[in-house]
Amino acid sequence: MWDSFIQHDTVKAILNDQGLAKTGDSIVNLCYSLSKSLVLGIATGEKVRDSVLAKAIRATTLYDQINRRTDHGAAADSYEAVIAYLWMSGKVTIENIVEFLVPLLTINIKTSRKREAEIASEAFKLLLEHLLPSLEFKM
Repeated sequence: MWDSFIQHDTVKAILNDQGLAKTGDSIVNLCYSLSKSLVLGIATGEKVRDSVLAKAIRATTLYDQINRRTDHGAAADSYEAVIAYLWMSGKVTIENIVEFLVPLLTINIKTSRKREAEIASEAFKLLLEHLLPSLEFKM
């Protein structure tokens, strides 16, 4: 269904696709909001800060495919583009992502914003590492 949007030959092409990044932004925010809501037991409508995703992608092998001088926003866009690509190609679902994140989000209503960002960043790093084999490209 989404084939025309995901015609890429390399991981680098995916990481630099701004259209995928925009779609991925919505997917990542939805997944985080659902995961956090399940963990806390209340609807949160939470968004993921760019610094959280930037830290996550910088801790993976994918970061080798990104310019080292990339700011938080561009690094987060690359993360979001990968998630959109994998979702649009049918290699991951919203449910898969939420099921993966929920047990990793060891937070509660008293968790500080800073600590939550650290926990979320680690969770998103582990998610990306888990999904990397689905990219099927040589890096």
